[in-house]
Amino acid sequence: MKRRTFISNIGMASAGLALMPTACTKSEDTEILILGGGISGLYLAYMLEKVDKDYILLEGSDRFGGRMFTRTDINRDVGGRGIGDKYAYMLQLIEASGAEMIDITEYMNSPSAIYMNGKLRHPWPEEEVKPASLQYMALGKSDYLKGLDSWYKSPEWDEAYSSFLSRNGLTQEQIDLTNISANYNDIRETSALNAHHSRAFVKYNGSKRVLNFKGGTKAFIDKVVAMLSKPLHANKMVTHIDDQSSGVRVKCQDGSSYRAKKVVSTLPFTTLRDVKMNMAFNENQKKAINTLDYTNITQIHLTHSEEYWKEDGIPMGMWTDTPLERIMNMSALPDETEMACWVNGKGTAFFDKMTEKEIADFTIKTLHKMRPASKGKIEYLGTQNWGKYPYNKGAYIEFGVGQAAWFEDMIKPVGNLYFAGEHTANNNRGMEAAAESAMRVFNELMT
Repeated sequence: MKRRTFISNIGMASAGLALMPTACTKSEDTEILILGGGISGLYLAYMLEKVDKDYILLEGSDRFGGRMFTRTDINRDVGGRGIGDKYAYMLQLIEASGAEMIDITEYMNSPSAIYMNGKLRHPWPEEEVKPASLQYMALGKSDYLKGLDSWYKSPEWDEAYSSFLSRNGLTQEQIDLTNISANYNDIRETSALNAHHSRAFVKYNGSKRVLNFKGGTKAFIDKVVAMLSKPLHANKMVTHIDDQSSGVRVKCQDGSSYRAKKVVSTLPFTTLRDVKMNMAFNENQKKAINTLDYTNITQIHLTHSEEYWKEDGIPMGMWTDTPLERIMNMSALPDETEMACWVNGKGTAFFDKMTEKEIADFTIKTLHKMRPASKGKIEYLGTQNWGKYPYNKGAYIEFGVGQAAWFEDMIKPVGNLYFAGEHTANNNRGMEAAAESAMRVFNELMT
């Protein structure tokens, strides 16, 4: 794994205190301090209010919701799309908030064309496996995990995903094609356990329908925030966590500080590793916080003045072997098209050093080449680069080979510091994982 920014572990509480400026504002006290205002933080706040526990929630950015994010500047959801109808934790929060849902099942898997080796192909020959389906052909030759609750104790499944795919019939060329749309940073580095757990989640969770939020994810988050009565503070980037005999002291970038009996960090390890911490972590926690990666995803959002796909008779959606990788419809409505290019993993590096204008120019030019009918009918809206987004530094947790063995140790409380967040969930994936982790920590706090 490539990122190597290490935690500054301070040996003594007094040394930790020395890092706090003497002129900082008076510490604000609470029983429980929640770090992070994404789904796990908000869900925990919701549960604490049900039992009348005092808490304060601190969010580093200027909004709540975490990866459930509606970009109001481009009027697009850039995260938090798709709720399974068996997502028990999320559905409980949705019902409590009164948010309205839309069933998007029927148009989740609309047809797509394939652009490869400079040629646009549609329909794809029935006798050939589509590039995006190659990994599923290989996975279909494998058994399922026996369940969802002990995947990290399965070393026999813990190998490079590319090795698993190769052993199950894929050539190196097919593995390269799979790397475009496998939703990982690099299948030659990521553990096959990620894919096996995702596959098992689809099977064992039992969801048959996919729902989305009417009015976008912001409408849902706004309703959740409105029903919470305790303090929720935005623009509170945490810089220090110090476990003292009198409780845990947390300092923020703006100089404010907070003291609590218990602190719950929902921060992704990609950002937690930048916090100076005076905590007695176990060895596996240190390794996990310092080295676990999150999947890089870059979305390039576009708008259209005319439905050019009706002119050329080819679906708007595409799988491509170009740097744009996949083009898809991000809309939650059946009669609406919101175009976006979806780039995963190491493919995001191509755009990382570009200016906004360079991204726009390259995207439009490439689409015009692939789809001549689009000329004069598409415009650039904006880019969401989750890998460079400072409050997450990635989209979701991704375990490398050998790292899943750290899982049980990495989620254990350390003194008065507890860990929640999608990366600490056992049974679920995505938003349901974030909510699951909040429920686990809630139970830990109540015992």
